[in-house]
Amino acid sequence: MKRFHFDSTALRYFLTVVDTGSVNGAAARLNVVSSAVSRQIAGLEQRLQNQLFERHPKGMRVTEVGRILADHARRVEADAARTYAEIGGQNGRYTQTVKIAGAHGVAARALPPKFAAFQAEHPTVRFNLTVLDAGLVTERVRSAQADIGVTYSHAAEKDIAVIYAGPAEIVAVMRPGHPLAKYDALHLPQLTAYPLALPEGGSALRRLLDMASSLYNTTLSPAFTSNHPDAVYQYVLAGNAVTLCARLTAAAQLNAGRLICRPMDDALLNKGQIQIQTHVARPLPDAAQRFLHFLRDDTAGLA
Repeated sequence: MKRFHFDSTALRYFLTVVDTGSVNGAAARLNVVSSAVSRQIAGLEQRLQNQLFERHPKGMRVTEVGRILADHARRVEADAARTYAEIGGQNGRYTQTVKIAGAHGVAARALPPKFAAFQAEHPTVRFNLTVLDAGLVTERVRSAQADIGVTYSHAAEKDIAVIYAGPAEIVAVMRPGHPLAKYDALHLPQLTAYPLALPEGGSALRRLLDMASSLYNTTLSPAFTSNHPDAVYQYVLAGNAVTLCARLTAAAQLNAGRLICRPMDDALLNKGQIQIQTHVARPLPDAAQRFLHFLRDDTAGLA
């Protein structure tokens, strides 16, 4: 059977266009002329007999065929990095970076202490942490941009193995002395009487909240939205606003007493999980595999 091979330069140029969103941006990052990038993309499209990008005035948007090729290219890069690290280990110069994608809150609070604890026993291991919206973490794992994902999830995901799952309680967060603080638990319609501070539309939590509000025939009209949790908490501290988030996300504010929370009496909101995820079929580099075992055996702080 004839073997099919992609040129490594073409894949590298292609992935750079995917990451930057334009030929000019890719050329600047690669330090080559734009025509060289365009030739590589055109060559790939001709070979595959499919369009890899939709061309728009503001940039290049990857097609479904392009997404499939990007996933392949990232897997090739990940496999090459793993092989290089294994060879380096045989030669006694084992240094490897473990790539972690983590959701806001759980990533910034729970993961860095675990990195430090692991490195105390494995000083040659390096960590790279990318903090994202929960829904984007899984995509990073699926596309080989991350070895391990730590995120909130509400459903099974294609190509994803769940190594650990714990409850992810969604709570209403407010300032001390807020009128809603007198209740032991809250229902979603109660919150609409107060200014709402919510994640931006499109985030995993926001989609869940919109789904829950539709069940109650309630419209969530946020007075303030942001993709940064600390900005939301500062807004909530300033008045009678309420926000909704996983309890762990607001743990620093809650433990310090700056904010308080009340549980949500809602089965849909509370069926989510904090998950440690890997790709179901892609082997992990040795250092990532060892850290995964460490993380699975020490899940304190993840819930």
